[in-house]
Amino acid sequence: MPFYYCPNCGASNPDSAAACYNCGAPNPTAQTTDATPPAATNPFEAPTQPQSPYQAPSYPPPVTYGTPPTPYQQPAAYTPPDVTPAYGAPLYGQVGYPYPASSIEAQRLQGQARTALILGILGLICCGLPGPVALAIGMQAKSGLQRMGVMEGQSLALVGMILGGAATIIWLLSILIGFVSG
Repeated sequence: MPFYYCPNCGASNPDSAAACYNCGAPNPTAQTTDATPPAATNPFEAPTQPQSPYQAPSYPPPVTYGTPPTPYQQPAAYTPPDVTPAYGAPLYGQVGYPYPASSIEAQRLQGQARTALILGILGLICCGLPGPVALAIGMQAKSGLQRMGVMEGQSLALVGMILGGAATIIWLLSILIGFVSG
């Protein structure tokens, strides 16, 4: 039995069929003797005759939306999005904001606190001249660390201040005793 392929959907149909079994399109090779219109051509209606079990499915034509861009179309200018936060800066410890103890300023002030401690010890052991320097550096480091809210280093600055103050008092007393006895 000869077959023809439907020009509408590509389905294989017998030559004797008046319309495609799949989509209902009229057979262009069939001899029409009947003046009645062919079956419905809607591909979503059920076929009037049974379909062959090995027939490829037919799909509606693809839908296109709008016009495709030309291959040499210039892209639109890029404008970066607005990244200003609408809710303010996050609190300490949140992502993106370092803990204040790890900032460069805090590390500098912690170094000053260690320096004040060392100078305070040297002021007590030696002649007492580094005492006032230890006192001044310790006061500056402690006030800066308190302002930043950093606890690490405040105790070193306090001990440096105490030792520097004690070394300064001892140094001044030794000078005073030297003038009185001399």
